[in-house]
Amino acid sequence: MKKKQVIAGVIAAVLFVFIGVSSVGMNILDKVVMKMTGADMESSYMYGFPMEDFVGIVKVDGDMMDSADTSYFAAGGGYDHQATIDYIEALSEAENNVAILLYVNSGGGYTYIGDDLYLELMEYKEETGRPIYAYFDSIAASAAYYAAMSADEIYANRMTTTGSIGVYMTVYDMTELYDKLGIKEYMIKSGDNKGIGGGGQEVTEEFIAIEQSQVDEMYELFIEIIAKGRNMDPADIYPIADGRTFTANQALELDLIDGIARYEDYKEQVLGYMGDDVVYHEQSSDMDPFTAMFGSILNAIPKSDNQAMLEFIESHQNGGMYYESSCY
Repeated sequence: MKKKQVIAGVIAAVLFVFIGVSSVGMNILDKVVMKMTGADMESSYMYGFPMEDFVGIVKVDGDMMDSADTSYFAAGGGYDHQATIDYIEALSEAENNVAILLYVNSGGGYTYIGDDLYLELMEYKEETGRPIYAYFDSIAASAAYYAAMSADEIYANRMTTTGSIGVYMTVYDMTELYDKLGIKEYMIKSGDNKGIGGGGQEVTEEFIAIEQSQVDEMYELFIEIIAKGRNMDPADIYPIADGRTFTANQALELDLIDGIARYEDYKEQVLGYMGDDVVYHEQSSDMDPFTAMFGSILNAIPKSDNQAMLEFIESHQNGGMYYESSCY
């Protein structure tokens, strides 16, 4: 019996060493190959790019916030800004990438995110000389429309809601709520306008004027970006840039888009621009269907009034200001 145990132990040890050496060897080989072939091969290895010429599909699907919900059971994953930026950079480095198809299904979000995505896409075009095509699904508004101004051509589904051109910010004055709850906030600050909007501080007219000037500046940049992207006179944009939304037909009449089609039809149209033997590549999601389904169930569980109120106060007590371009 002991002899069999010794033999089994030796075999297990040999297998352990073999697997360990093989793993290390493969890692070293991978690094050598990456170093020899450069960034293009590394990107292809990481993202699984096809060997033939391809159009990279970049998806803007969901609210454009700082990052996607990072909890393990977050349903659907949402829009992950940093992952999207990394993917665009990888497409720039891939020599057999011939274009980007920007798929948009978003009501917008933080102005910073929309601008950062726009700049990354414009850098892709300037560095590679490759075109960008955009498709609007059910909604493509505000910060999402802003980012799409990088596209050479925009098509939309006939049921698309788009537009909502503008910028806003929300400031909370919760002093009356704090009084009812018996909460007193003492803030030691360097100036009268520091910390306003973050909890139990009264919002002053001076503070509103300061923030309005910043919103106006961002709004003017939004108009400038549209004028450049759509080759329009800013004077023609201002009358329709009051936050209203448009149907696909209305947007087409106003030159905010170039055409109307179903997504699959437009994908075929873009391949027609690129020539023969061109395929699509879409960045895969790491979330398996079971996890996504379980996340949906968790998110559907209703919260108590007290829990919702506590979460609201907690999320707005730090004085963070976010300028948003969004349509809900």
